[in-house]
Amino acid sequence: MQLRVGLRARQSQVFRLGQHVSLLEMTAADLDDHLSKLAQENPMLILRPRSAVGMNASDALEMAAVEQPNGLYDHVFRELAGLIAHGGGMERLIMALICELEPSGWLGRAPSEMADSLGIRLDLVDTALRVVQKRIDPAGLFARDLEDCLRLQLEDRGAMTETMHLVLTHLPVLEFGGVNALAAETGLEPDKVQESLAILRQLDPKPGTAFASDPTLNREPDVRITRSGDGWEIEFLSCLRRDLEILQLPRCARTPETSQAIANAQALKQALDIRNSALRQVVGKVVDRQGAFFRLGDRALVPMTQSEIAQETGFHLSTVSRVLKGLLIEGPNGIFDARSLFSGASSTSGTHSKPQVQARIRELLKSEDPTSPISDRRLTALLQAEGVAVSRRVVSNYRQEIGILAAANRRLRA
Repeated sequence: MQLRVGLRARQSQVFRLGQHVSLLEMTAADLDDHLSKLAQENPMLILRPRSAVGMNASDALEMAAVEQPNGLYDHVFRELAGLIAHGGGMERLIMALICELEPSGWLGRAPSEMADSLGIRLDLVDTALRVVQKRIDPAGLFARDLEDCLRLQLEDRGAMTETMHLVLTHLPVLEFGGVNALAAETGLEPDKVQESLAILRQLDPKPGTAFASDPTLNREPDVRITRSGDGWEIEFLSCLRRDLEILQLPRCARTPETSQAIANAQALKQALDIRNSALRQVVGKVVDRQGAFFRLGDRALVPMTQSEIAQETGFHLSTVSRVLKGLLIEGPNGIFDARSLFSGASSTSGTHSKPQVQARIRELLKSEDPTSPISDRRLTALLQAEGVAVSRRVVSNYRQEIGILAAANRRLRA
């Protein structure tokens, strides 16, 4: 008898441990599927979807299933949800603009053609387009053409000057006549044209393609963070979808089967509580450490290891690793695999993380003279002067990883 009781207790412990480990490694979608399956198998488990009380039109649009979650069109719907929610003519116009959006981020048809097909005045389409272009991020989406796309980005940066306007207007001349022909066409000095072209090379001519190529956008994020005053509000999507309840029976009405089902349900609930607690604490520490990254991007990513997060939260390193496995965090600057935010200080770059060094390389090369691009040797010297202890070989590798050609291939010939 004691042997049977001891065996059941050990089996229960193994079951609980298995629940803890498996739930820690699940994504939000995996967890939903897992809970649904267990609820079908265990009559003592009840799953209740959270209600949508208080959901406004914008929320409903954001939750509207766009076939590719977090792709270009999903992003556009999220950005413009507030405008679409006004309804009426504005909704009709914005939906028409979205329908004309191509993967490049440009409009597929001119506003005049859209006005004709909609049977409305051109000035109404133009007005709606200006509103959308000012509201959408990144700047350049919903552009009419290349010139419009670059102009929108320059205006967003506060860099649209009369000189830039001249260069933009006559930019096609560059393809056939080079810098000297463009200078002659605009009446500007060649060095002024070169300065303007250097600025234009910092812009993205097809901002829509960034969404299609981002490998992290294949599914919904597990965590979403938004600015809240000087800090961050963290929404754990996997914790908000279901309420789990356990059907209670009087002891006199329990059979061995129902007693085991209740025990399994309680083990599941305990495992969920542990998972959610670990998730909240680990993600909270990550967001605290990388807050600047979510505001400023790669250049602000600080060196951080999973061991440090384990020490700060009190969890074992293996628990932290399981929590972070496959976890996607959505912030103001995009969706990121949580593990990509960890990069300890490398032996070659001192206290600078690899993404920080790569971001700085990108910044330095954006401002280079296109007729005399910065070599890897010169780039290494510039970084070292800023306190980044990095070798030329590493600089070359980092440059290639971020898709920038060698200096010889970047040189612009007049």
